[in-house]
Amino acid sequence: MAKTANQIAIELAQSIQTSDPTLDSSQGPIADTMVRPQAGQLADAAADAESLRLLFTLDFSQSASDDEVRRALANYGSSPGSGTQASHIQYFMRFLRPTTDINIPAGTLISSVDGTYVYQVITPGVITVAGANAFYNPARRTYEVGLLVQATGVGAEFELPPYRVNTILTPIQGIDSTENRVAGGSSQPGLSQESTTGQSDRLLRALKGRNLGGPAGVSSLILDTLPEEVTDVSVVQPTDKEFKRPTNGPAIDIYLLGSSLGSQTDTFKAVAGQTIFSLTKVPAVAILTFTVNGVGGVTTYGLVPDESVETGLSLRANDQLVVGTPLLAGDVVVVTYTYNKVLADVLSQVFGSGDSLLFNTDILLRQPFPVPPRIAGQIKLLPGYAVNDVESNLTAYLSGVLQFTSFQSTIVPETFRQELITKVNGIQSFRITVFQRSTGSLADVEVVAYDKNEVSVYDPSTLAIQVIS
Repeated sequence: MAKTANQIAIELAQSIQTSDPTLDSSQGPIADTMVRPQAGQLADAAADAESLRLLFTLDFSQSASDDEVRRALANYGSSPGSGTQASHIQYFMRFLRPTTDINIPAGTLISSVDGTYVYQVITPGVITVAGANAFYNPARRTYEVGLLVQATGVGAEFELPPYRVNTILTPIQGIDSTENRVAGGSSQPGLSQESTTGQSDRLLRALKGRNLGGPAGVSSLILDTLPEEVTDVSVVQPTDKEFKRPTNGPAIDIYLLGSSLGSQTDTFKAVAGQTIFSLTKVPAVAILTFTVNGVGGVTTYGLVPDESVETGLSLRANDQLVVGTPLLAGDVVVVTYTYNKVLADVLSQVFGSGDSLLFNTDILLRQPFPVPPRIAGQIKLLPGYAVNDVESNLTAYLSGVLQFTSFQSTIVPETFRQELITKVNGIQSFRITVFQRSTGSLADVEVVAYDKNEVSVYDPSTLAIQVIS
């Protein structure tokens, strides 16, 4: 650490006193002409020298300004991650049976109740008179359609809790209400602009160079190319126990942690008796609309994702639309659905021509397999804290800490317990009764271990934590 001007002034005065104790270096001409001016100049030089020392150690977060890091990254063809826009499924509802088709166009604006957070419809939709029964939700007693919407700004603050996005800014004839519900897998949080620390880390990787023939080099290349979409990368090789697919030569599986929802509409012409259709964009997330010959409600349907260890959650996944009733020859099926387009983005922007034959290696891009932990226990509150307030804070904390943004190998029960007590206000004690993997657990309370192709996700259905006063 560089010395300050005051420290240097004291050392100069002491040096003068050592040479001649009769001289007064604390005030007068010696202090005014030699000690103080020299101390300031030497302090500036010491700061510059310390900055150079840190630069040579590649500790950019301590030695370089924000602007210096950005300019250095530009030399390697990179720029700061600009952040991403949150997206989710928004439901548009009508209370009475429609008498005419109701169209919700792309670009329709909706917002939170105070207008702070604004979103726009990405995928247009229609509630048809002919298929009104298919749009009826008996639980809500409404005719409704779920559409993909995207925030108009970037950042995680646009990821609001259920039922907070409920104001229609662009009037739609025939629509009475709107709301977000954030069902599992239908919401994609936004990312804030890349921090200086993140930019410094990328600059460090660039200066150290990339060995693209190795896993670390491929990971760095992906993270540097798409910092706003990919938060972490895990490379699985044939020698790893997680590698399951058959190969005829060099191969790796690249697991990408990150989400960016895209919307796709597929049209199929059925053959007699057909009930299964393979979707073109994978991995698929959720089905938005489904019609047969332009009419909804003709038959039941569902999304069956490919979750096989060989190709599941990858660009080679065989995600399927399955209908409940065999179709007639010539029936036209139209399905609109969302999918995670991060894999396709990495394929096109990083690997360019394809996901194979890079250095003669068969590369498969995949999402990690989600494994939510199962946690149960009892929380006792400190005096003066309300149960509802602590439950709300607990939900916010758990939804963050259990939704991995980087690959981790373990979650330790005692560490988890202590951090929860520390970071959630109002908790006196937390007794854990269950802490285990949701699949493959060996004991009620154990260290939750993750393979290289697995991550924790936040799933309220696997949590049973009771809060008592």
